[in-house]
Amino acid sequence: MRYAHTLTLLPVALLLTACASGPGVGQTALGELRLDRTLPIEPNAATARLQYGRIVARNAVQEQDPFCVFEIDSVSPTAQTVSPGRFEITAVTRSVETLAGMAPLRSTWQVRRVSFGDDDGPTHIYYKTTFRLRDGVQPVRALSCMSNQNASGIPIMRHLTSGEIRAALGDWFTLRLDYR
Repeated sequence: MRYAHTLTLLPVALLLTACASGPGVGQTALGELRLDRTLPIEPNAATARLQYGRIVARNAVQEQDPFCVFEIDSVSPTAQTVSPGRFEITAVTRSVETLAGMAPLRSTWQVRRVSFGDDDGPTHIYYKTTFRLRDGVQPVRALSCMSNQNASGIPIMRHLTSGEIRAALGDWFTLRLDYR
């Protein structure tokens, strides 16, 4: 019976250890993302999309080609700007997502699965690389880069290369990763 309590507490201890080892103030950066010129954020948004080296509207992204979404902490009813600076990369994650976000409905986000009418498979599969950012001055959050890997003409689904990410960012951002 003594061991049953130990086994119950073990997963809790592991979870707390995982939380404690997340990116903290004293943690070494994995690289940096440098913004080389002032980046505009549209009113009522907290993101800017970049593709082919330029800013593109939310509804103008060609999802089969590499694109990146730069995210700050807050939405404002007026336009915002992010000043040139250097942002520490505190974490890099890769994920595969088959969901498409829908516009908010009555202040609630609804998500739906996207598929062809004659099957249950997703029509959009995003291999996403997310760089978590930290800056002591500006409220930056993340840079996520991806493309729809289920688009026609893509024989092998994969994450974007650093070259493809840099091409999407153009001369707006400089990405430097430290491989340890």
